[in-house]
Amino acid sequence: MQELEISDIGMFILRIAIAYIYLHGFYMIGSTKMRRAVGRQRTSILFRGLENTNYFNFITYFAHYSALFMMGTGSVLILTGFSVKLGALLLILFTIPAIIVHKRESVKSHILADKIKEYSNTQTHDDITLLANFSHAGHRSSGNKNYMLLAVNIYLFLMDNSVTFL
Repeated sequence: MQELEISDIGMFILRIAIAYIYLHGFYMIGSTKMRRAVGRQRTSILFRGLENTNYFNFITYFAHYSALFMMGTGSVLILTGFSVKLGALLLILFTIPAIIVHKRESVKSHILADKIKEYSNTQTHDDITLLANFSHAGHRSSGNKNYMLLAVNIYLFLMDNSVTFL
């Protein structure tokens, strides 16, 4: 019988944590029709240059549902230990565009605030600026979280030993 080491317990906890984060995101993005619509809209920010083409909706749908597939499948593969490397690779492929989405959304929050200010009264300008700043900060911190998740997934992908479910 193989002995359990402290590092095995730590790896198991890491796998549970990674799987929880991504499965929670999978649920939050894909669980209802409204959430999927918002997710597709957020995904579309990756394809700004294609907005006026016939392929924009197709590419956005494909990217959004591919992202859901990668999040769900990658999380389950890591959690079960069935294929940690493949799961980590899927999560890496999801996380890189997610970082870009958060970066673009953080910039867009101020652009939208400026547009709204043009059509609002001066009494609401401070409130609009505050909301834009909150949005900007939220997307920046989410982007930073994704950088950390990317690092963990790269570690799981590059690990030299295979791990299985405890």
